[in-house]
Amino acid sequence: MPRTRWTVCAGIALLATAIATAASPGDAAAGEILVAAAASLRESAVLIADTYEATRPGSRALLTFGASSALAAQIRAGAPVDVFLSADPRIVQQLVDLGLVADGDSFRFAGNRLVVIRASDRALEISGPRDLLRPEVRLIAISGRAVPVGRYARAWLESVGLDGAFEERVALTEHARASLAAVELGHADLAIVYATDALAARSAVVAYAIPDSEQPAIAYAAARIADSSHAEDAGAFLAHLRSDAVRAILSEAGFEAAASEGRAP
Repeated sequence: MPRTRWTVCAGIALLATAIATAASPGDAAAGEILVAAAASLRESAVLIADTYEATRPGSRALLTFGASSALAAQIRAGAPVDVFLSADPRIVQQLVDLGLVADGDSFRFAGNRLVVIRASDRALEISGPRDLLRPEVRLIAISGRAVPVGRYARAWLESVGLDGAFEERVALTEHARASLAAVELGHADLAIVYATDALAARSAVVAYAIPDSEQPAIAYAAARIADSSHAEDAGAFLAHLRSDAVRAILSEAGFEAAASEGRAP
């Protein structure tokens, strides 16, 4: 059976509708899990799900994507998620604190970097952080503070003394992929996104590669939801995330090794 793919940005009703569309109650099969993943993992998560299914006959991993903060809100509201792949270990820890993820059932599995992007047909030259204040930079797409990439972006801006310096120019977005789309569609001049989003771009390029000395610590964390009705299969998916095949997928997509081993954060 081909995998059903959908995108969820916010709202439990939307997720419930997607699940109802994917399968009727009588069609639910043993070995089927729902994986809620950060939007920046989109292409990699599809490949990871494919390799998981290939190594576990009879299994099926359904995927839903969105901002990690929005997906966590859906989990708190009772969404039937089995595995959560978050772009911020802090969000996973919040679920642990609420008892929605068992202590010890989460770990970091990847890292990332921030970059500033522009449309490939724009000649904006950005050689340092203060160039973001140039008059020709009218709008900069940045996600809200509750979204991991937004928090990371603001941590960088604060570290270089620019936090709040151009709030009137900020075009708020739901997640990193929405910031990328804003640049590619011409709705923003620049965007602060993950390096992996820049690699996946169709008509955007890196305008400024933020140096190592200014990079915030970015980590992705995986977790099995405590009340999953497919706990064994969810555990198998987490185990698959530690495999060489998944490490190769993530590396090819531009992700880095996790900032630290062990449980999140």
